[in-house]
This record gives sequence, structure tokens and C-alpha cells, in this order.
Amino acid sequence: MRHTPSAIFMTSLLAAATLIASGCSSSPFSRSTGGEELSQTGPTVLNARTEPGTFEVTRTLRPIQTPTILAEVKDMTAEVNTVRIMFNNAPIMIPMERVAGTTWRATLTPEQIKRLAVSGKTMKYDASIVATNSKGRQSQSATLDVRVKAPEIDATG
Repeated sequence: MRHTPSAIFMTSLLAAATLIASGCSSSPFSRSTGGEELSQTGPTVLNARTEPGTFEVTRTLRPIQTPTILAEVKDMTAEVNTVRIMFNNAPIMIPMERVAGTTWRATLTPEQIKRLAVSGKTMKYDASIVATNSKGRQSQSATLDVRVKAPEIDATG
């Protein structure tokens, strides 16, 4: 049987992807896929969401509603110690607080919202929620879209 260069490339690519995926499973840092499967070795971040869906600001860049990020964090092996939001494309990290059971919440400050808002635009930022348990195991959520909408601000007003 003769193998074409593209068939050899695809086989190599599949093998590399398999190695990368299997290597990630033994790492002390894991990524949640957004599914409902709980990790057997550390925390799992579920149902990460923003409330409201898009954070809107006034002409003075003040939030119209309280900009809140919520997530459920479960761990079957240890106590969850810290949960925080890390923006991938903005230098902002926000600690979350446990509000009840497995629910964690963070509220963006007016200053953080100002840093994210752009006049006349709806900006989309990628963020992840990182949870750490008492054994030092970490998990990261799937990417969460955080949107900030600002009205056009002109020189007259």
C-alpha cells in the first residue's frame, strides 16, 4: 500500500493531537469543557455566566446594572479554597466569593468596567474562571464571553 504525503501528514497530526490530549489529563491543571462531567481529581467549574448577558454603561461609563459573573464550582476530593476570573486579553483578575453552597460570584467595580468600555462599541473579552482546592489542584473553565457595551461619547456631551 502506498501512502500519499497528505495521508502521512494527517496520521502524524492525529498522533500528535492524541499525545497532547493524553498529556494534559495528567497535569495538575485541568480545563473544564463546559460539560456536566465532574473531575475526579480536583475542582470542576460549571455554568459560568454573566448577569446581565452584556454589561451596559451610561455616557459617564457607570454600569446600568450590577455587572456580575457567577459560576458553580464542585470538588469531590477537597475543599475549594479560591476561585478567580482571569481575563485573557485584558490585565484584570477578579477574586470570586462563595455566596451559597457551590455558587461563586464576582462583581466588577466601576473602575474595572471603565477600563473595559470603549465609546460606541460592544467589546467582547475572553475570560476564564480558575478554581483551586485545598490540595493545590486547579481547574480552568471553558472560555467565558464578557461583553461591555458603551454608548457613543462625543465632545459635546
